[in-house]
Amino acid sequence: MADLFAWRFILFAILFAGLLYVQFYLAHRQWRKIKGQQTSEIDVGYVRMEDYLAQSFRRKVKEWLRLPSQSSSGKERTILKGQETIRVITGGIEFGSDESSDDILVVEGDFTCGSGCLFAREILVKGNARVGPDAQLQSFAVDGNLSLGAGAKISRWLDSSRELTLGDNCLVGARVTALGPIRLGAGAQAASMYAPQVTSTGWDGTFLSNETPEMAKLPAIAFMEQDMESNRESIQEAGFDMKKLIRLGSDSWLYTGDLRLIKPVRLQTKLVVKGNCDLPPGCVLEADIHADGSLDVGANSACRGNLVAGKNIYLGAKCWFAGLIHADGSVQLGRGTRGFKDDGMVVAFAGEMLRVERDVAIKGKLAAGERVIVESAEAAEERAAGAS
Repeated sequence: MADLFAWRFILFAILFAGLLYVQFYLAHRQWRKIKGQQTSEIDVGYVRMEDYLAQSFRRKVKEWLRLPSQSSSGKERTILKGQETIRVITGGIEFGSDESSDDILVVEGDFTCGSGCLFAREILVKGNARVGPDAQLQSFAVDGNLSLGAGAKISRWLDSSRELTLGDNCLVGARVTALGPIRLGAGAQAASMYAPQVTSTGWDGTFLSNETPEMAKLPAIAFMEQDMESNRESIQEAGFDMKKLIRLGSDSWLYTGDLRLIKPVRLQTKLVVKGNCDLPPGCVLEADIHADGSLDVGANSACRGNLVAGKNIYLGAKCWFAGLIHADGSVQLGRGTRGFKDDGMVVAFAGEMLRVERDVAIKGKLAAGERVIVESAEAAEERAAGAS
């Protein structure tokens, strides 16, 4: 009887182990297939380098140029790489209007094309490049200056080693990068833009902080716990409800509800607003502000800290920011806004749309989950008419 019980237990254990193994069978089978293989390294440059796609294409071109030519005639030779055809053009080239090409082009001089041209593959230009209105291209890397005419469309990315200009209503599907300044015409769009200078149409040529001597006289709000009672009057006059202020740490406070200040202040403490935050014109924000809702910063304000919002962020006309702007919703940079700091670059990011009005200039990056859009000429006229 004892032997029978032992065999039943053994059979049960084997059955249980089998059922357990079935759950991991597919993973075990896949592991056996890759056992002993060399793992491939992750190229972290893809997320660290803004111009990664352009630099990767440049490296590939160097490899292709070492391949033997299939044909050669005058200033042009052809290289075959699998199903790809690479045309290498010595010196410059000029295409007329409405011309097209399905080949990868490597131009060792200047490049010019007229209106309505169609280039279905990547182009590398060693000199300067000028693209006519309404042309359509896939990707473009230029070692000199790059200028695109009005209405040009780039399905992927653009990169210039010098200055890059997007004409009115240009559309770029992915990144725009340059080692020199990027100039944006009215209605220009892209997924992101990164350069030492990114400026929209109407830029007055200056990068200046908007802080004035009058701002130094603004009442300072610094939420020091030991001084809360003595500063109660000035805090309430600014528009704070003392009952909604909760200390989070030595340098940060929580405001439980919507915050709408009624006069400009110099805010010196990090603030988290559990709602919408509406700041009047002329404020100086020396610390970070995080709003769960939307964040509206009035015109002529100076923002030294980071601005973060769970919904939208709007910067009024002639604001200045020196940190990160990040909104899960949309971001709008008002006319005359400047973004820069002495020790690095600034970033403005919107989870949805990032709208840029006229005369906006930043040193750094504009990016959006959907599109970065420069205000169109029509929208600017409508806004000006409404203001008058």
